[in-house]
Amino acid sequence: MAKQKQDALAALLGADLNVETSVPMKRLGVDLIVKAVDGKTIGRLTEQSTFGKTLDEQKFGGNIIATACTNLNFGDSKLLEKYGASDAGDCVQKALLAGEIARLSKAIMDISGFGDFDAQVDEAKN
Repeated sequence: MAKQKQDALAALLGADLNVETSVPMKRLGVDLIVKAVDGKTIGRLTEQSTFGKTLDEQKFGGNIIATACTNLNFGDSKLLEKYGASDAGDCVQKALLAGEIARLSKAIMDISGFGDFDAQVDEAKN
């Protein structure tokens, strides 16, 4: 038992929180790089995307992608202007296809330690 505690301690001490993954965007011919997000960030984005007791899944998806994407700034003034977007999260919704948003959201949630993105959204709703 003591060895397991030491192994767990050593694993956590050696863990890197800066986890990233590359998500191919076939339509665009590029990969978008997304990073893991922490619980505090997920909580903040959930709050920003909740109206009353209802989570706006589209707003949450746009915001989490805008936050986690490291090689593209969805808040860039050129992108906002081109897509008539009010902010980075809105730009994600207007610039990407639904399947692209779903793939990126899933990748972010997976590398952030959440197994099933849909289950997490359902849990956040309740």
